[in-house]
Amino acid sequence: MMECKFLKMINKVTVPAILPVLITLFLLSSCAVNDKPQPVVQGKDVCSGCEMTIVDLKFAAEIITNKGRCLKFDDLSCMFHYISKMQEPEKTILKMYVADYLHKDTFLDIKKATLILGDSISSPMNGGVAAFSSPELVVEYAKSLKAEVLDTWERLRIQH
Repeated sequence: MMECKFLKMINKVTVPAILPVLITLFLLSSCAVNDKPQPVVQGKDVCSGCEMTIVDLKFAAEIITNKGRCLKFDDLSCMFHYISKMQEPEKTILKMYVADYLHKDTFLDIKKATLILGDSISSPMNGGVAAFSSPELVVEYAKSLKAEVLDTWERLRIQH
C-alpha cells in the first residue's frame, strides 16, 4: 500500500516537470533544417535561375538556404548568376552542391568537389564546368576535354 502511494506521488511530481522538457526537445528537433541535397527530376524540375527545365543531370547544382529551401539549377553558371543577384548570400546560403559529372545522381559539396572549366564541356547554359569527386580522375578528363582544373570553386564564382 505504501509503495502505491509513493508511485502516485512520483507520477504527480515528475510528469509535470518532464513535460516541458519533452515539448522543448520535440520543437527543437522539428525545427532542424535539412541541408542535404535533394534529387533532381530530369525533365520535370525547373532551374531557379533561368526557369528552363533541367535536362542534363550531370551539370545540375543546388543551393540549400538557411531555411531549408532547395533551389535547383541546370548549370553552375545559372547558380552563380542567381547568387550574384542575392542580397547578402553568405547569410542566406547554408550549402551548395554540384552533380558529379561521372555519377549524375550524386551531389558533391561544392567546396569539396574538384572542378574543371573548358569550352569543350557542353553544359546546358554553356557554363563549361564539370565537377568530380576524385582529383585523380580530373586530370584525365581535363586533358581529354582540353579543360583547366580549377584550384577553388570561388575562382569560378568570380568568373561567372
